[in-house]
Amino acid sequence: MMLLWLPAGLLLPMLSGWLLVRLCEGQNTVLFRMERWTLGFLFGVTATMFVTFLANVSGLILFTRLGFLAVQLVLVILLGALWLYRHFRTREGVLLPPHLNPNPPLPPTPYPLRPPLVILLILLALWTLAKIAFGSFILVTTPSYFDDTLKNWNLRAKVFTLTHTLDTGTAQTPATEGLNGYPPTVSLAKASLVALAGQWDEGLVNSIHVLWFLAALILLFCALTHRTSWQWALPGTYLLASLPLYCFDGLNAYADVFLSAHLFAAVALTVRGLTEADVHRRQSLLRLAALAAGLLIFTKNEALVLYLPLLLLVLVGGILFLRRPHPMTRREVVMAIAWTAGWLLAIGLPWILFKWAHGLPFGNAKPIAAGFSVGWQPGVLGTLWINAFFEGNWHLLFPLLLLLLVTGRKHLLRSSLTPLVLFVLAALGLQIALFLFTPLSVEALQQTGIARGFVQLAPLVVLLITFLARDVVKGQ
Repeated sequence: MMLLWLPAGLLLPMLSGWLLVRLCEGQNTVLFRMERWTLGFLFGVTATMFVTFLANVSGLILFTRLGFLAVQLVLVILLGALWLYRHFRTREGVLLPPHLNPNPPLPPTPYPLRPPLVILLILLALWTLAKIAFGSFILVTTPSYFDDTLKNWNLRAKVFTLTHTLDTGTAQTPATEGLNGYPPTVSLAKASLVALAGQWDEGLVNSIHVLWFLAALILLFCALTHRTSWQWALPGTYLLASLPLYCFDGLNAYADVFLSAHLFAAVALTVRGLTEADVHRRQSLLRLAALAAGLLIFTKNEALVLYLPLLLLVLVGGILFLRRPHPMTRREVVMAIAWTAGWLLAIGLPWILFKWAHGLPFGNAKPIAAGFSVGWQPGVLGTLWINAFFEGNWHLLFPLLLLLLVTGRKHLLRSSLTPLVLFVLAALGLQIALFLFTPLSVEALQQTGIARGFVQLAPLVVLLITFLARDVVKGQ
């Protein structure tokens, strides 16, 4: 019965997220309905927890049932009022110019498949759903026992629940030492469910991780469907769900899949925006990408120090150098940069100032400025090679990626995949370089952090692999 509080506790944040997505999308409908609600859930929880964090540190609320509900109701009312205002003005023809198309996007026309292939795809889908159902059952019925769950995400949620405020920890509290610099989104989301339910329940607070895992799968399926048929989107989604480590992480109370879903949304929307020919759809996509980039900051520290700079480089590079049938005007460029800068400042500036004011670290459980020296780290290269190619975490994901990159090398930088290729290769290269040339090598040698970065990038790698495989099969 406690699990009934999960949909009840996520209803208002999800509604806020949907309204936020619709406001950024504007009159150019560029998302599928399922995709919009999934982004609404993903963005809504993160945005609501960010506003709750601001309200708490400002002394306006406590982390109680009343405090959480007050923030959620105010957000829904404000965003709903703004959406209704724009909606009714649109119906009067004030905001909808005649050249805009409000119709939802249509997926590419599928080509016929033979019955055996259709049956195979259906069986793969049913098998994936069965694995997710079984893993979810174990997650919500088994007490947490993983170190990161106990000492970080769930522990901080318990602290928020008991103290009703944001406890940043001290040197005398070793349970949170080195971990209290994380954005509190995951733990706050858990604390909000506990506050509404009235008591702590391990199954309830862990169940939200299943929804983040499902969100990543749905967003991947929708992103693939925008550019190809469902016959390619379904195997691509199955590939991600079948990766042992990604599935394991998604069906346990870790936060890397949570980050991967936000990162995927930010990159996928940016890539679509940069390669969209229609000017009005491009503007909508880049507004959504700006929102996703801003919320990315409030997920995990890696997002701020590792992925966001790469994403901004791809965005700026795409605006300046990517050729398209209809180049962006100066006004479009200014608006895209303004939206991105606005969301980054609105979310990033308060969080960074808060971290600086309390001396919180920016690294992943280790301060990035704590005696970082640069030099070759022996033994790491072999560990990376074994982890990516010879362990069971990824099946043949990375060998397949290399094979497809070599096969389609002549077209990688002359197609709509260019921004995606650049981001994926740069992110993988940067992570590998950090392990090869910094003291973070211990994370690789001890097999503690090396694969987490790959988990965070897995949906984007699968997206790229599926597109490349389609092009190779079609001979493009």
